[in-house]
Amino acid sequence: MASTRGQLGRSPAIPESHSLFEHSPWFYAFCREYLFRDHTEKIASELVPEQPRPGFRLLELGCGPGFYACRLARLFPNLEVTGVDLSNRLVERARNRAASRNLPNCSFERGDAQALAEQHQEVDAIVLSRLFLIVPDKVAVLSEIFRILRPGGRCFIAEPTSSPKTMIPLSCMWMLSRLGNRPLNGCREPLRRRSCAGMTFAS
Repeated sequence: MASTRGQLGRSPAIPESHSLFEHSPWFYAFCREYLFRDHTEKIASELVPEQPRPGFRLLELGCGPGFYACRLARLFPNLEVTGVDLSNRLVERARNRAASRNLPNCSFERGDAQALAEQHQEVDAIVLSRLFLIVPDKVAVLSEIFRILRPGGRCFIAEPTSSPKTMIPLSCMWMLSRLGNRPLNGCREPLRRRSCAGMTFAS
């Protein structure tokens, strides 16, 4: 797969406040906790050895409120788990989640899955869930995954397959944004599910 770094073709920058996830992070956190399917057991069996070595590095892209990162960090204390998300308010929620569960091996930072910071090098495993629903440049995300995943590393991608159900949370967040005192216009999140048609996955 050809790299597209430096040619991401992104739309003009939209202010950080113009994000559904900044406007109503509590709603997305509720959906992630109680409505979305939990793939923790499957992720663990696919990505993490039964006895992971100390320092085994796992990265969750588009971590949201830290659901998977915290669960995996709790299941495997030897793991070094990092969650990355573009939303400051969701990263704050994720950090609070890890702190409340006393997970010193779990950390979170703000970042763009389409262009990760250079310190992200040679991770052993990567998780992303529901990210391709909203990210503008999927090929850039895949390029970043191939860049930082060590040889022999593994990636778990969880994307919903039912189009009507996938858009219910985003549709509700759009409605919530319009009910506020300052309705949001021009949010970076899509009104419709972004298609994954034409994508090629390779190992």
